[in-house]
Amino acid sequence: MNIFLNELVLSFRHSTETISLKQINYFYGQMGAGKSSIARLIDYCLGGKLDYTPALQREFISATLNLVVSGTNLILQRNRDEDQIHAQWQEKAKPLNIIIPARKPQEKPNNIIIPNTEVEVLSDLFFYLIGHRPPRVRRSKNKEDSDLERLSLRDLLWYCYLDQDTFDSSFFNLDRDADTFKRLKSRDVLRFVIGFHQESVTELEVELETLRSRRALLIESHRVLNAALKDTGIGSESEIDAQILNLRERKKAIEQQIDDQKKKLQENLAHSADKLREKGRSLGHEIQALEEAIIALEETIENENQHLGELQLLTVKMRRDVSARAVLAGVEFEACPRCAQSLPERHEDLCPVCGQTEPMIEVAKLQDSVTQDVRDRQAELKDILARRKNQLTSLSRRKEEFQKLKWQVDAELNAAVKAYDSAYLSSNVQLERDNATINAEIENFINLRRLPKLSVRQIEEAESLAPREEELKRQLREAREAAEKDKTNLKRLEKLFLECLTRAKVDGFSVSDTVQITSPWFLPVVTASGEEEMLSSSFANLGSGGKKTLFKACFSLAIHRLAVEIGAILPTLLIIDSPMKNISERENFEQFEGFHQLLYELASDELSQTQFILIDKEFLPPSDILNLDFQVRHMKPNDSIDKPLISYFNVPQEPTIETVEPQETNINVVQENTKPPKP
Repeated sequence: MNIFLNELVLSFRHSTETISLKQINYFYGQMGAGKSSIARLIDYCLGGKLDYTPALQREFISATLNLVVSGTNLILQRNRDEDQIHAQWQEKAKPLNIIIPARKPQEKPNNIIIPNTEVEVLSDLFFYLIGHRPPRVRRSKNKEDSDLERLSLRDLLWYCYLDQDTFDSSFFNLDRDADTFKRLKSRDVLRFVIGFHQESVTELEVELETLRSRRALLIESHRVLNAALKDTGIGSESEIDAQILNLRERKKAIEQQIDDQKKKLQENLAHSADKLREKGRSLGHEIQALEEAIIALEETIENENQHLGELQLLTVKMRRDVSARAVLAGVEFEACPRCAQSLPERHEDLCPVCGQTEPMIEVAKLQDSVTQDVRDRQAELKDILARRKNQLTSLSRRKEEFQKLKWQVDAELNAAVKAYDSAYLSSNVQLERDNATINAEIENFINLRRLPKLSVRQIEEAESLAPREEELKRQLREAREAAEKDKTNLKRLEKLFLECLTRAKVDGFSVSDTVQITSPWFLPVVTASGEEEMLSSSFANLGSGGKKTLFKACFSLAIHRLAVEIGAILPTLLIIDSPMKNISERENFEQFEGFHQLLYELASDELSQTQFILIDKEFLPPSDILNLDFQVRHMKPNDSIDKPLISYFNVPQEPTIETVEPQETNINVVQENTKPPKP
C-alpha cells in the first residue's frame, strides 16, 4: 500500500501551522514542544483516536493531511471531536468530495459511501484507491463456520505507528496479556503480511461465507413458511384448493340471495318510481321548451327596441336638416364658403354656390309628411312591444309553474328511491359484508397456493447446497494447511529480525543467535548460541525498557523489509515515536548510533519507498554519502527560533533556584532552517 504524506496542516485558535514532510522527517527537542502530537495528529487524520494534551485541549480546531495513495492525491480533513472525515480526491479528472466515517460504519440500511463499491469507512477508501478489496479474516479462529470480517487499515497501522505510550509495554498487541480481540487481529495482520492468508484462501472464505449465508437463509425461510402454514391449518396445495372451492360455493349462494332481494325491491319500486320518472322527464322537456321560447322572445323585443330608437334618431336628424336648409336659404353668398374665392355670375334659377338648378319642393310639406310616417311607425312598434312583453310575462309565469311541479315530482321520486335504498340496506348490508369477506379469503388462499411449493423448493435448494459447502470447507482447510506449511516467509522474517537487532547493536544479541517465530502466536524468541544452558530472550523478559523499545522497533523494520521483498500489502509509512525513550544517548551511544545508522541505511536501500517520521530527544545526522531526502526540526517550548508545534503557545515555567549547564556531547546536530508558519 504505497502511501506518502506530503503535508500536515493544523488549525489552531490563533494560527495555522503547516508541516511539510519528506521521506525522512526527524523531530527532536525538549519535552512539551509538541513532537509526539505531530504523530498523534497524523494518526488522527488516518482514523485514530486523539488524546488531547493541555495545549491541544485549549487550541486545537482541525487537522488536514495531504497525501498520495498509489498515485492518487488525497486530502483528509478531520475536525476536533468528530468521528467523520472529509475526503477529497480526483477520479478520471472528476473531483470527488465525501464525508466518510473514521472507523465505525454509519447505522443505516445501506452503509455504502461510494456507489457500486464496498467503501463504508476510511479504511475501505484506502483499499479502494489502491485497487484491492479489503482482506477478510474469520471472526472466530476456532470455528470454521465463523463469519468473516474485514482487516482494516487501523489494524495494519499497528506495525506502522510505534507510539510512545505503548512502545515498551506492548509488543504489537501480541502479548498474552493483551486484549483478546486486538491480539487475534494483530495475528491476522502478520498472517496477511507473511502470506499465510493467501488470495486463494480469501476467495474460498468469501465463497464459503456467501454459500453458508444463502443456505441458512433458505432453511430459515422454510421454517417460517411451515410455521405460518401450520398456524392457518393448511399443509398442502390440495387442502388450499378445497378451501377455495368451499368459499366460492358460499360466495355464489350469497350473491344469489342479494339478487333475489334486489328483484323484489325493484318490482315494488317500479310502479311508483317509473311513473314519477316519466312525469319528471315530460316536465323537464316542457321547461326546456319554455326557456327556449323565452330566450327567442327576449331577442325579438331587443331588436324591436333598437328599431324604435333608430326611428327616433331619424326624426331628430331630419329636423336638423330642415332647420339648416331654412337658415342657409336666406344667405347671400358672395364668395365660396370652401376656398373664399368670388363666385361667378349665375342665373337666378341656379344655386349661386354649386351652379345647379334649385328644387322647387316645399320643405314644410315634406317635413310634415315624413314626421307623420315616423310617428305612425313608432306607434305600431310600441303596440307590438307591449304585446311581446305580455307574452313574455305569460311564458315566465308558466315556466315557474312547471318548475314547481317538477320540484314536487323530484321530491316524490327521491323519497321513493330513499325508501328503496333503506329497504335494500336493511336486508342486504350483512350479505354484502359476507361477500366481501369471502372474496378477501379467496384472494388470500390463491396467494397461499404457491407457498407450499416455495417451501419445498427452498429446502430442496438448501439440501443441494450442502455438498458444495462441504467441498468448499475441504478446499479451504487444505488451502490453509498448504499456506501455513510454506514457512519460507516466516523464516525470512526471523533472519531479517535478527539482522536488524545486530545491525542496531542492541546489547545481548549476536549474529550467531537463533530467532524463532512460531505460528499462531508470532512472538519472536531469540536464543543465544554457545551457552551451556539455552538462554532465550523475548519482549516479555528483556527487563530493560531500552531494550524493549529497540527490540520492538527492529521487529517493525523487519516486517516492512519483508513486505517490500514479497510485495505484501502494508502501508509504506513508519512512525517511530521516541525509540530512545528509555536510553541515554550519552551512556548508550553505541546503541543510539547503531539504530539510527541501521534506519538510515535501510531508508536509502531496501526501504527507499518507505516514509519515516522519527521523534526523539536527540538527533543523529545521517551520512552525506547516503543522499537521503531528509529534514530535521528542533523544537523547544517558548522558543522563537526552535519553535514548538503551536508557535504562539507558551508553557508556564516554574521558577528554578539554580541552573545546571548541560554537558557537551559529541553528537553533531544539523538542523534545517524552516520558516515560521503563517498565523
